[in-house]
Amino acid sequence: METTDTIREPRRLSRPRDGRWLGGVSSGLGAYFDLSPAIYRIAFVALALAGGTGILLYIAAWLVIAEEGEDDSIAAAMLKRNHDRPGRAVGLALIAFVGILALSEARFWPSPGNLWLAAALAGAALVWWQVNPRSSAPSSHGGSATAASPRRSLFPLAAGGVLVVVGVIALLDIVGAWDADWRIVLGALVVAIGGLVAAGAAMGRSVGAVIGLGLLLGAVLALVVAIRVPVFAGIGDRVEHPASVTQLDSKYELGIGDFNVNLANVALPAGETHVKATLGIGDLTVHVPKNVAVEVDGRAGAGEVVIFGRSDDGTSIHDHVRDAGTLPGRRLVLDAHVGFGRLEVVRG
Repeated sequence: METTDTIREPRRLSRPRDGRWLGGVSSGLGAYFDLSPAIYRIAFVALALAGGTGILLYIAAWLVIAEEGEDDSIAAAMLKRNHDRPGRAVGLALIAFVGILALSEARFWPSPGNLWLAAALAGAALVWWQVNPRSSAPSSHGGSATAASPRRSLFPLAAGGVLVVVGVIALLDIVGAWDADWRIVLGALVVAIGGLVAAGAAMGRSVGAVIGLGLLLGAVLALVVAIRVPVFAGIGDRVEHPASVTQLDSKYELGIGDFNVNLANVALPAGETHVKATLGIGDLTVHVPKNVAVEVDGRAGAGEVVIFGRSDDGTSIHDHVRDAGTLPGRRLVLDAHVGFGRLEVVRG
Protein backbone atom coordinates (compact mmCIF):
# COMPACT_ATOMS: atom_id res chain seq x y z
CA MET A 1 0.00 0.00 0.00
CA GLU A 2 1.48 3.29 -1.11
CA THR A 3 1.20 6.51 0.84
CA THR A 4 1.59 9.97 -0.60
CA ASP A 5 3.16 12.68 1.50
CA THR A 6 2.19 16.22 0.69
CA ILE A 7 5.13 18.55 1.02
CA ARG A 8 4.01 22.08 1.77
CA GLU A 9 6.25 24.89 0.63
CA PRO A 10 7.32 27.22 3.42
CA ARG A 11 5.13 30.27 3.68
CA ARG A 12 6.80 33.33 2.18
CA LEU A 13 6.12 36.91 3.22
CA SER A 14 5.42 38.98 0.12
CA ARG A 15 3.36 41.95 -1.03
CA PRO A 16 0.42 40.68 -3.11
CA ARG A 17 -0.44 42.41 -6.38
CA ASP A 18 -4.20 42.12 -5.85
CA GLY A 19 -6.36 43.46 -3.04
CA ARG A 20 -3.95 46.07 -1.82
CA TRP A 21 -4.58 49.75 -1.12
CA LEU A 22 -1.10 51.19 -1.42
CA GLY A 23 2.11 49.16 -1.48
CA GLY A 24 0.64 45.85 -0.38
CA VAL A 25 2.41 45.79 2.98
CA SER A 26 -0.73 45.38 5.10
CA SER A 27 -2.19 42.80 2.72
CA GLY A 28 1.04 40.81 2.79
CA LEU A 29 1.29 40.87 6.58
CA GLY A 30 -2.35 39.88 6.91
CA ALA A 31 -1.95 36.91 4.56
CA TYR A 32 1.24 35.74 6.26
CA PHE A 33 -0.13 35.88 9.81
CA ASP A 34 -3.74 34.90 8.89
CA LEU A 35 -5.14 38.20 10.15
CA SER A 36 -7.25 40.90 8.57
CA PRO A 37 -5.18 43.51 6.67
CA ALA A 38 -7.39 46.16 8.28
CA ILE A 39 -5.63 45.55 11.60
CA TYR A 40 -2.26 46.50 10.12
CA ARG A 41 -3.72 49.44 8.19
CA ILE A 42 -5.23 50.89 11.35
CA ALA A 43 -1.94 50.38 13.20
CA PHE A 44 0.14 52.12 10.50
CA VAL A 45 -2.28 55.08 10.35
CA ALA A 46 -2.40 55.42 14.15
CA LEU A 47 1.41 55.41 14.41
CA ALA A 48 1.67 57.92 11.57
CA LEU A 49 -0.73 60.33 13.26
CA ALA A 50 0.97 59.84 16.63
CA GLY A 51 4.44 60.87 15.52
CA GLY A 52 5.43 59.73 12.05
CA THR A 53 6.63 56.28 13.13
CA GLY A 54 3.98 54.58 11.03
CA ILE A 55 5.36 56.20 7.89
CA LEU A 56 8.87 55.00 8.66
CA LEU A 57 7.71 51.45 9.39
CA TYR A 58 5.56 51.26 6.26
CA ILE A 59 8.34 52.54 3.98
CA ALA A 60 10.85 50.16 5.56
CA ALA A 61 8.49 47.20 5.12
CA TRP A 62 7.74 48.22 1.51
CA LEU A 63 11.48 48.26 0.76
CA VAL A 64 12.43 44.94 2.39
CA ILE A 65 9.34 42.80 1.59
CA ALA A 66 9.47 41.43 -1.95
CA GLU A 67 6.50 41.82 -4.25
CA GLU A 68 4.54 38.71 -5.14
CA GLY A 69 6.32 36.77 -7.88
CA GLU A 70 9.67 38.56 -7.37
CA ASP A 71 12.77 36.93 -5.88
CA ASP A 72 14.24 40.08 -4.35
CA SER A 73 12.80 43.04 -2.48
CA ILE A 74 13.27 46.59 -3.73
CA ALA A 75 16.13 47.19 -1.30
CA ALA A 76 17.91 43.95 -2.22
CA ALA A 77 17.53 44.60 -5.94
CA MET A 78 18.91 48.14 -5.57
CA LEU A 79 21.92 46.88 -3.65
CA LYS A 80 22.63 44.23 -6.29
CA ARG A 81 22.34 46.69 -9.16
CA ASN A 82 24.55 49.29 -7.50
CA HIS A 83 27.16 47.21 -5.70
CA ASP A 84 29.86 48.90 -7.80
CA ARG A 85 28.62 52.42 -6.94
CA PRO A 86 28.84 52.71 -3.13
CA GLY A 87 28.72 56.50 -3.28
CA ARG A 88 25.08 56.41 -4.33
CA ALA A 89 24.18 54.12 -1.43
CA VAL A 90 26.03 56.33 1.04
CA GLY A 91 24.31 59.46 -0.28
CA LEU A 92 20.86 57.90 0.00
CA ALA A 93 21.69 56.64 3.48
CA LEU A 94 22.57 60.17 4.59
CA ILE A 95 19.35 61.56 3.11
CA ALA A 96 17.38 58.75 4.77
CA PHE A 97 19.02 59.54 8.12
CA VAL A 98 17.99 63.21 7.91
CA GLY A 99 14.53 62.12 6.81
CA ILE A 100 14.20 59.87 9.86
CA LEU A 101 15.17 62.76 12.13
CA ALA A 102 12.60 64.97 10.42
CA LEU A 103 9.84 62.37 10.64
CA SER A 104 10.58 61.81 14.32
CA GLU A 105 8.90 65.19 14.96
CA ALA A 106 6.28 64.92 12.22
CA ARG A 107 2.54 65.19 12.79
CA PHE A 108 -0.35 65.13 10.35
CA TRP A 109 -2.66 66.94 12.79
CA PRO A 110 -3.00 69.53 14.22
CA SER A 111 0.46 70.68 13.12
CA PRO A 112 2.56 68.91 10.47
CA GLY A 113 5.86 69.67 12.22
CA ASN A 114 8.74 68.43 10.05
CA LEU A 115 6.57 66.30 7.77
CA TRP A 116 7.07 68.60 4.79
CA LEU A 117 10.86 68.59 5.27
CA ALA A 118 10.83 64.79 5.29
CA ALA A 119 8.69 64.74 2.13
CA ALA A 120 11.08 67.15 0.41
CA LEU A 121 14.06 64.97 1.35
CA ALA A 122 12.31 61.86 0.03
CA GLY A 123 11.54 63.63 -3.26
CA ALA A 124 15.13 64.83 -3.56
CA ALA A 125 16.41 61.30 -2.93
CA LEU A 126 14.20 59.85 -5.67
CA VAL A 127 15.16 62.54 -8.18
CA TRP A 128 18.87 62.19 -7.36
CA TRP A 129 18.66 58.42 -7.76
CA GLN A 130 17.13 58.79 -11.22
CA VAL A 131 19.45 61.50 -12.55
CA ASN A 132 22.72 60.27 -11.01
CA PRO A 133 25.00 59.24 -13.89
CA ARG A 134 25.15 55.53 -14.59
CA SER A 135 28.38 53.81 -15.41
CA SER A 136 28.77 53.05 -19.09
CA ALA A 137 27.96 49.52 -20.12
CA PRO A 138 30.53 47.63 -22.23
CA SER A 139 29.92 47.45 -25.95
CA SER A 140 28.16 44.40 -27.33
CA HIS A 141 31.09 43.94 -29.74
CA GLY A 142 33.59 43.63 -26.94
CA GLY A 143 35.00 47.12 -27.29
CA SER A 144 34.86 49.88 -24.72
CA ALA A 145 31.73 51.99 -24.57
CA THR A 146 31.80 55.35 -26.24
CA ALA A 147 32.34 58.09 -23.70
CA ALA A 148 29.18 60.06 -23.16
CA SER A 149 29.35 63.72 -24.02
CA PRO A 150 29.40 65.94 -20.91
CA ARG A 151 26.01 67.34 -19.95
CA ARG A 152 25.74 71.06 -19.30
CA SER A 153 24.95 71.82 -15.68
CA LEU A 154 22.02 73.98 -14.62
CA PHE A 155 23.79 74.98 -11.40
CA PRO A 156 25.05 78.41 -12.64
CA LEU A 157 21.50 79.32 -13.68
CA ALA A 158 20.04 78.12 -10.36
CA ALA A 159 22.70 79.79 -8.19
CA GLY A 160 22.49 83.06 -10.11
CA GLY A 161 18.71 83.14 -9.83
CA VAL A 162 18.80 82.46 -6.08
CA LEU A 163 21.40 85.20 -5.51
CA VAL A 164 19.40 87.75 -7.52
CA VAL A 165 16.11 86.96 -5.77
CA VAL A 166 17.62 86.93 -2.27
CA GLY A 167 19.65 90.09 -2.91
CA VAL A 168 16.73 92.11 -4.27
CA ILE A 169 14.34 91.07 -1.49
CA ALA A 170 17.02 91.69 1.15
CA LEU A 171 17.60 95.23 -0.14
CA LEU A 172 13.85 95.93 -0.13
CA ASP A 173 13.63 94.59 3.42
CA ILE A 174 16.62 96.59 4.67
CA VAL A 175 15.40 99.92 3.27
CA GLY A 176 11.91 99.28 4.64
CA ALA A 177 10.16 99.07 1.28
CA TRP A 178 8.88 95.58 1.96
CA ASP A 179 8.58 93.63 5.20
CA ALA A 180 9.44 90.24 3.71
CA ASP A 181 8.40 86.95 5.29
CA TRP A 182 11.51 84.87 4.63
CA ARG A 183 9.68 81.63 5.28
CA ILE A 184 7.59 82.31 2.18
CA VAL A 185 10.63 83.47 0.18
CA LEU A 186 12.67 80.36 1.04
CA GLY A 187 9.69 78.07 0.45
CA ALA A 188 9.16 79.60 -3.00
CA LEU A 189 12.86 79.17 -3.81
CA VAL A 190 12.77 75.50 -2.79
CA VAL A 191 9.73 74.95 -5.04
CA ALA A 192 11.45 76.76 -7.93
CA ILE A 193 14.63 74.69 -7.51
CA GLY A 194 12.55 71.51 -7.45
CA GLY A 195 10.87 72.53 -10.70
CA LEU A 196 14.25 73.29 -12.27
CA VAL A 197 15.54 69.86 -11.24
CA ALA A 198 12.53 68.13 -12.79
CA ALA A 199 12.83 70.14 -16.02
CA GLY A 200 16.57 69.61 -16.23
CA ALA A 201 16.24 65.87 -15.70
CA ALA A 202 13.63 65.69 -18.46
CA MET A 203 15.94 67.58 -20.85
CA GLY A 204 18.97 65.47 -19.98
CA ARG A 205 20.84 68.29 -18.26
CA SER A 206 23.16 67.83 -15.27
CA VAL A 207 21.25 68.67 -12.07
CA GLY A 208 23.32 67.05 -9.31
CA ALA A 209 24.67 70.37 -8.00
CA VAL A 210 21.20 71.93 -8.27
CA ILE A 211 19.82 69.21 -6.00
CA GLY A 212 22.55 70.05 -3.48
CA LEU A 213 21.53 73.70 -3.62
CA GLY A 214 17.91 72.71 -3.10
CA LEU A 215 18.78 70.58 -0.08
CA LEU A 216 20.75 73.49 1.39
CA LEU A 217 17.83 75.86 0.91
CA GLY A 218 15.50 73.26 2.41
CA ALA A 219 17.71 72.97 5.49
CA VAL A 220 17.76 76.77 5.89
CA LEU A 221 13.98 76.86 5.47
CA ALA A 222 13.56 74.18 8.15
CA LEU A 223 15.78 76.20 10.51
CA VAL A 224 13.89 79.45 9.90
CA VAL A 225 10.51 77.73 10.31
CA ALA A 226 11.62 75.91 13.46
CA ILE A 227 13.18 78.82 15.36
CA ARG A 228 11.72 81.78 13.41
CA VAL A 229 14.98 83.73 13.29
CA PRO A 230 14.45 87.38 12.28
CA VAL A 231 16.93 87.22 9.39
CA PHE A 232 18.00 90.88 9.29
CA ALA A 233 17.38 91.81 12.93
CA GLY A 234 21.05 91.70 13.92
CA ILE A 235 23.54 89.58 15.85
CA GLY A 236 25.01 90.39 19.28
CA ASP A 237 23.86 91.50 22.71
CA ARG A 238 21.31 94.32 22.84
CA VAL A 239 19.49 96.31 25.53
CA GLU A 240 16.31 98.29 24.86
CA HIS A 241 15.31 100.65 27.70
CA PRO A 242 12.64 103.18 26.73
CA ALA A 243 12.21 105.89 29.36
CA SER A 244 8.71 107.02 28.37
CA VAL A 245 5.72 105.92 26.35
CA THR A 246 6.82 108.16 23.46
CA GLN A 247 9.99 106.08 23.15
CA LEU A 248 8.11 102.79 23.38
CA ASP A 249 8.04 100.69 20.20
CA SER A 250 5.38 98.13 19.43
CA LYS A 251 7.94 95.58 18.20
CA TYR A 252 11.45 94.61 19.32
CA GLU A 253 13.49 92.05 17.36
CA LEU A 254 16.94 90.47 17.44
CA GLY A 255 18.35 87.59 15.40
CA ILE A 256 21.02 86.01 17.62
CA GLY A 257 22.34 87.09 21.03
CA ASP A 258 21.21 88.13 24.51
CA PHE A 259 18.27 90.53 24.31
CA ASN A 260 17.10 92.67 27.26
CA VAL A 261 13.89 94.67 26.83
CA ASN A 262 13.34 96.84 29.91
CA LEU A 263 9.88 98.44 30.08
CA ALA A 264 9.88 98.87 33.86
CA ASN A 265 10.06 102.70 33.79
CA VAL A 266 7.44 103.28 31.11
CA ALA A 267 4.28 104.96 32.40
CA LEU A 268 1.69 103.18 30.29
CA PRO A 269 -1.43 105.08 29.18
CA ALA A 270 -4.96 104.03 30.04
CA GLY A 271 -6.24 101.04 28.11
CA GLU A 272 -4.24 98.26 26.47
CA THR A 273 -0.69 98.62 25.22
CA HIS A 274 0.58 95.90 22.87
CA VAL A 275 4.29 95.05 22.64
CA LYS A 276 5.95 92.22 20.75
CA ALA A 277 9.50 90.98 21.50
CA THR A 278 11.13 88.34 19.29
CA LEU A 279 14.53 86.65 19.48
CA GLY A 280 15.78 83.95 17.14
CA ILE A 281 18.55 82.31 19.20
CA GLY A 282 19.68 83.33 22.70
CA ASP A 283 18.25 84.64 25.96
CA LEU A 284 15.37 87.14 25.98
CA THR A 285 14.53 88.99 29.20
CA VAL A 286 11.57 91.38 29.36
CA HIS A 287 11.05 93.66 32.38
CA VAL A 288 7.48 94.89 32.75
CA PRO A 289 6.13 97.69 35.01
CA LYS A 290 5.38 96.71 38.60
CA ASN A 291 1.90 98.17 38.99
CA VAL A 292 0.02 97.44 35.73
CA ALA A 293 -1.92 94.35 34.72
CA VAL A 294 0.09 92.18 32.34
CA GLU A 295 -1.02 89.53 29.87
CA VAL A 296 1.88 87.49 28.50
CA ASP A 297 1.82 85.14 25.53
CA GLY A 298 5.23 83.44 25.84
CA ARG A 299 6.56 80.91 23.34
CA ALA A 300 9.79 79.06 22.66
CA GLY A 301 10.57 76.61 19.90
CA ALA A 302 13.05 74.83 22.17
CA GLY A 303 14.46 75.88 25.54
CA GLU A 304 12.88 77.41 28.64
CA VAL A 305 10.11 79.90 29.35
CA VAL A 306 9.95 81.60 32.77
CA ILE A 307 7.04 84.00 33.37
CA PHE A 308 6.82 85.63 36.81
CA GLY A 309 8.73 82.71 38.35
CA ARG A 310 6.71 80.01 36.64
CA SER A 311 9.08 77.83 34.57
CA ASP A 312 8.39 75.54 31.64
CA ASP A 313 11.01 73.86 29.42
CA GLY A 314 11.19 71.50 26.48
CA THR A 315 10.13 72.02 22.88
CA SER A 316 7.16 73.89 21.36
CA ILE A 317 6.50 75.71 24.65
CA HIS A 318 3.48 78.02 24.74
CA ASP A 319 2.46 79.65 28.02
CA HIS A 320 -0.30 82.22 28.45
CA VAL A 321 -0.19 84.07 31.78
CA ARG A 322 -2.32 86.92 33.18
CA ASP A 323 -1.09 88.85 36.21
CA ALA A 324 -3.26 91.51 37.83
CA GLY A 325 -1.74 94.85 38.74
CA THR A 326 -2.48 97.48 41.36
CA LEU A 327 -3.07 100.30 38.87
CA PRO A 328 -6.57 100.01 37.39
CA GLY A 329 -7.40 100.72 33.76
CA ARG A 330 -3.95 99.95 32.35
CA ARG A 331 -2.91 96.67 30.78
CA LEU A 332 0.26 95.55 28.97
CA VAL A 333 -0.27 92.79 26.40
CA LEU A 334 3.11 91.21 25.72
CA ASP A 335 3.81 88.76 22.90
CA ALA A 336 7.28 87.29 23.58
CA HIS A 337 8.84 84.60 21.42
CA VAL A 338 12.23 82.85 21.40
CA GLY A 339 13.12 80.37 18.68
CA PHE A 340 15.87 78.55 20.56
CA GLY A 341 16.97 79.63 24.02
CA ARG A 342 15.46 81.13 27.17
CA LEU A 343 12.61 83.58 27.68
CA GLU A 344 12.05 85.29 31.02
CA VAL A 345 9.42 87.89 31.96
CA VAL A 346 9.84 89.67 35.30
CA ARG A 347 8.33 92.59 37.17
CA GLY A 348 10.45 95.74 37.57
